[in-house]
Amino acid sequence: MKLKKKMVAGVVAVGIISGAGFSLANTDAGGALRSWYDNLFNQTSEEVLAESNANFERILAQLRAENEVLKELATSQINGTRDIAIANSTLAINSAKESHIQSLDAEKAAIELGMEYQFYNLFLSGSLEILAKGNEMQGTAVADFGNHTGAKGQEAVTEVTNQLNTVKENAVSELESAIIRAKEELTAGVDDYTEIVSRNLNNQAVWKGEEIREELDRILAGMVAEQQAIITAKAAELEADAKQSLDDVVAGIGNE
Repeated sequence: MKLKKKMVAGVVAVGIISGAGFSLANTDAGGALRSWYDNLFNQTSEEVLAESNANFERILAQLRAENEVLKELATSQINGTRDIAIANSTLAINSAKESHIQSLDAEKAAIELGMEYQFYNLFLSGSLEILAKGNEMQGTAVADFGNHTGAKGQEAVTEVTNQLNTVKENAVSELESAIIRAKEELTAGVDDYTEIVSRNLNNQAVWKGEEIREELDRILAGMVAEQQAIITAKAAELEADAKQSLDDVVAGIGNE
């Protein structure tokens, strides 16, 4: 409205100056008109630029306020992504850890059960071998005794029989004692070996657990670092995009 008023006043002034030009023969009407127009243009330019600058300053102030809101929103979104990533990764890592621990416990129990059966079979094999050798030795002795009695003749049958019976009883007694001793020694050996192996397996389980724990800690640290890098990169990207948007707004002001 101000600009229109100025232009109307200018028209009136042109009429006045034009009239003066016609009344004064020595006056340069064109020069007077140019001078008037220049003054009018300069005044109008100052008012237009002042109003434009004021409007633009209001726009910039509004943009600055909006940028602060956008920054807070971006921070909230980034932190939300961070928290969700941390929670999801923590859940997945703990689930994997529990799965490994359950697998480890199950395999350990299976090994221990198989170990007992293995050593039991070993014990049975040793016992059967002892019995076989004892029987073989006994059969050999009986055959030898038979040859001896046949050579000595009928007259020595009673003496040989008595001696063989004594020898047989002693042999059986010694064999039984040997079997008992062998069983006791094997049992003691199996007990000792079982205790040693069980202790070593327990130690191995503890060491493996520590190894798994350290590996999971390392993996978790790597995942956290990766997520931190992603968040930092995303924040930089959003910041650059926001700055570019502001620059585009500023650059486009002169085109409106």
